[in-house]
Amino acid sequence: MKKTMCLCLLAAGLLLCPVGNAAVSFGAAYDQVASEDEKVAAQEVGLEGMIPVDGSEVSEGVYDVEVECSSSMFRIEKAVLTVKDGKMEAALTLSGTGYLKLFMGTGLEAAADDGSSYIDYVEEEEGKYTFTIPVEALDKPIECAAFSKRKEKWYDRTLLFEAQSLPEGAVTAELPDYEALKKAARDKRIAALKAEKESAAGAEAESAEKTSAAEGTQAAEERLTALTDGDYTVEITLAGGTGRAAVESPAKFSVHEGEAVVQIAWSSSNYDYMIADGRKYLPVNTEGNSVFALPLTVLDEEVLVTADTTAMSTPHEVEYTITFHGDTIKAAESPAQPSVRSPLAAVAAAAGILILCAAAFLRRKKQ
Repeated sequence: MKKTMCLCLLAAGLLLCPVGNAAVSFGAAYDQVASEDEKVAAQEVGLEGMIPVDGSEVSEGVYDVEVECSSSMFRIEKAVLTVKDGKMEAALTLSGTGYLKLFMGTGLEAAADDGSSYIDYVEEEEGKYTFTIPVEALDKPIECAAFSKRKEKWYDRTLLFEAQSLPEGAVTAELPDYEALKKAARDKRIAALKAEKESAAGAEAESAEKTSAAEGTQAAEERLTALTDGDYTVEITLAGGTGRAAVESPAKFSVHEGEAVVQIAWSSSNYDYMIADGRKYLPVNTEGNSVFALPLTVLDEEVLVTADTTAMSTPHEVEYTITFHGDTIKAAESPAQPSVRSPLAAVAAAAGILILCAAAFLRRKKQ
């Protein structure tokens, strides 16, 4: 009995004692892990249908590789993959110095570790931090925890190293058709969004949304309602994102019974939905570049919108601001109509010319 009690006390003491630089008690582990409220929304990485590629299926060498991350707060500026003897590791250079160490696993596992499995950084000449981590496989989500310098807590991350980003011939395994996987993922998302929109439809919800919008956009409505029903154009400015996307300007908009709807025409066909004022909008076209019809309620102010792009291996929501310049509003030009003259009009015109010629002849003869 006494021996059993001593063993229990010894075990309890070991759990509560720090080992190396980390305390391994369960309480301390939970305290060192960021809560859900402290995290930004995680994004899914990879595509359904991807096949993991291990080191034996990649030719030995050193390659630049693209990396997806589930968190926008963990920005990887550069990743270099080294393959040797069937094993892979990657040197990740981060955009800042906000993380002191990494751990291959979850944040809770990292907090409970004795510190021997932590991966320290190497400071580059320009002051940026580079971490070298093992890569189990390409095209496979890998759990990784990052320790925040400011928060002093572990944050869960998921990384995915893209096999398709390696040079041609580097991967000896047969890779799937990524474009087909992207299309399937896009179609699935659009179907889900349509179902969500249909289920959320209802007179009461729409009435509440219109009331809320009216309260916040009264000033803009006064300017827009001064326009008579018809078609117009307005110049717009797009900002945000990577700077590579563009929208058509001037944009077309129509006014009907005091409500204005503007067409946002993107320079790409890879946008599958937009979010504006908390509502999701689907494209109004099925071919060509993506076009969305959004309510026009604000002029001369930046309007925050989110556009979901499928151009990357997984869909990503990108934030933009759009400004509609009120002093550029013009009535849309109607297409020029060709002049059509009836045969009777042509005969009358010819007769008039003959009469004028005869009168001129008689005047000259009289003179």
